[in-house]
Amino acid sequence: MSSEEEDLQRIFFLECEELLASAEQSVETLKDAASDAAINALFRAVHSIKGGAGAFGMDRLAKFAHAFESFMDLLRKGKAALDPKAVDLLFDGVDMLRLLVDESQNGTPAPAERYAATFAALRAAAGLEEAPAAEAAADFDPMAAFAAATPAAEAPAAAAATYRIRFAPGPNFIKAGLDPLRIFAALKAMGSLSAEIDASAVPAFAELDPEICCYRWNLTLESAAPFADIDEVREMIDDLAQFEIEAPAAPEPAPDALSSEASAPEAPMPESAATQAAAPPKSATQAATPAAAAAEAKRDKPVATVRVDVPKLERLGNMVGELIITQAFLARQAASLDAETYRPLFRALDDMSQHIRDLADAATAIRAQPLKVVFSRFGAIVRDLEKSTGKRVRLEVEGEATEIDKTVVERLSEPLTHLIRNSIDHGIESPEKREAAGKDPVGQLRLRAEQRGSQVVIELADDGAGVNRERVLAKAIERGLVAPGAALSDEEIDELIFLPGFSTADTVTSVSGRGVGMDAVRATIGEMSGRVALSSRPGKGTVFSLYLPLSLAVLDAMAMLVGRQNYLVPIGDIVESLRPAEAAIVRLDRGRAMLAWRGAMLRILSLGEEFGVAGAIDDPTRCILVVVRAAQGEMLALQVDDLIGQEPVVVKSLEKNFRKVPGISGATILGDGRPALILDPPSLGSASARRRRLETAAEPTEA
Repeated sequence: MSSEEEDLQRIFFLECEELLASAEQSVETLKDAASDAAINALFRAVHSIKGGAGAFGMDRLAKFAHAFESFMDLLRKGKAALDPKAVDLLFDGVDMLRLLVDESQNGTPAPAERYAATFAALRAAAGLEEAPAAEAAADFDPMAAFAAATPAAEAPAAAAATYRIRFAPGPNFIKAGLDPLRIFAALKAMGSLSAEIDASAVPAFAELDPEICCYRWNLTLESAAPFADIDEVREMIDDLAQFEIEAPAAPEPAPDALSSEASAPEAPMPESAATQAAAPPKSATQAATPAAAAAEAKRDKPVATVRVDVPKLERLGNMVGELIITQAFLARQAASLDAETYRPLFRALDDMSQHIRDLADAATAIRAQPLKVVFSRFGAIVRDLEKSTGKRVRLEVEGEATEIDKTVVERLSEPLTHLIRNSIDHGIESPEKREAAGKDPVGQLRLRAEQRGSQVVIELADDGAGVNRERVLAKAIERGLVAPGAALSDEEIDELIFLPGFSTADTVTSVSGRGVGMDAVRATIGEMSGRVALSSRPGKGTVFSLYLPLSLAVLDAMAMLVGRQNYLVPIGDIVESLRPAEAAIVRLDRGRAMLAWRGAMLRILSLGEEFGVAGAIDDPTRCILVVVRAAQGEMLALQVDDLIGQEPVVVKSLEKNFRKVPGISGATILGDGRPALILDPPSLGSASARRRRLETAAEPTEA
């Protein structure tokens, strides 16, 4: 396979991800109520996948998509009822499509029995003739998905018929990732093929558009294949080309309703009374001249998009980061100059700063993707878990339009899947137990995302039984993870479920019991500079909260001075900064203090004490307190010596280059060339509270 073909296939698989996400959302909509828009969107997604699969010789995927599309066509025309059974079949069809796309892309065979059952059900629902059992359940060679159609031996002359075909690619044929050679290969596989090229529509070199195929072909096919098989080649290209077949005098009818209808002539061809026009109605893809075709193509393309490899985006982000560091350095150096004397220089520096900020925002926006890409997959997962556990669950999704860095989106599916499986298997009770507890027999699972400052928070909440802390602690003691008789707080017991190998399940099932889920969740989220928090109330339910950075590259932060050390806090996490009066400070034992702030009492956390910074001011009334958002919506007052100012910073992972440090989300280089740590207020507050509890427990008690 040539590198060009590989690039086209890669683009096709990327498009499949988007199309499958759209298909899953459409089926979720149809589950609640019939919707013509959702039916049409699902039909278009399946149809597009079928066309691409056919063009690349992915026969099994194309055949399945064709059966799926045929059933969808009946739904569109009102010839089939959209009842619960049909909706279940749509769900199964989309799930199998995803497995077949993965099969074609990665060579991982889809389950044979599941494929055969779903394929047969779709064909039956679409009213198609039964596929041979051997064909439906046959083992599949994954590598065949990457190969073009192989030429077959010519049919015996006595049984062959002659078909004359007019093939004229439209202006969007090449742009859609299709290749005329694929069409020729598909036809040649059915018999003997000869071609005459028509170059009359090729414009002068100066007017030539390399993305528009201006050649036309008059093809002659001698084949014993039925007309319907040849007509299926037209379906590979849909309305992206003119494909007219002049069949023998008595062509075989199409085997199914959809093919027959699609093959019906719009108007007789003038060349022969026996001609059957298999082309779609005249459209922009059949413009008479290249110039008109180009004009139509421009009108048909309201939004131009370009697919860019992630490494190129990474390089762009790194270059923007270097610009930000250089700009900060220049600003620091210029601060010592007289503003009046060097007014043009300061004006240029201000303009440059604004341009770099705009560039950073644009680079961040390019990398951003909506969480809908991930969230749309979980409906199928919940349905599968309902079947395997016997529980009834209603999934509600909010904030799927929230955008986050592309790198984060690509890695979120696995940890969220683990959390959903955990919530349904361990959290939500069976319908009988829920009714006995006075609850709705249908469990509630809510997946919600929102942007909070410089972070995106994803919450997965269930209304189940909550964490059984007695059972968790007993299992931890049984496995030697906790010393017998240890006194742990509720938060510390909740943390045990994230330990490697920990599970409260007595038996290993297809859903849980191996103890490899929750620790993997924490590890994966940690690798993305995020963190996981758990909140649970017995009998009421559990909430898992994922805190993830909005961008992994650049953020706006407030630089603070503690002793001679610099620290930064993301601007989005800061609520207020103040220099407190003595009356606002409530002093406690062991040197601790609280801040009376807006009718609430906030814990004061001294960064100098927390990180052991020499020379840090220890009196809060002589310091500046920065009120930040901590875990679970709480507020925390950070005690610092002084504020330096706000500046954009380039985030570098501390965990990748050193190790994970509680309370620190990353590091950066300031304008003066010195390194600085970027604080993560929520985890900083939790780590500080945990350390104080350990110190208190270790202190000797008075006799």
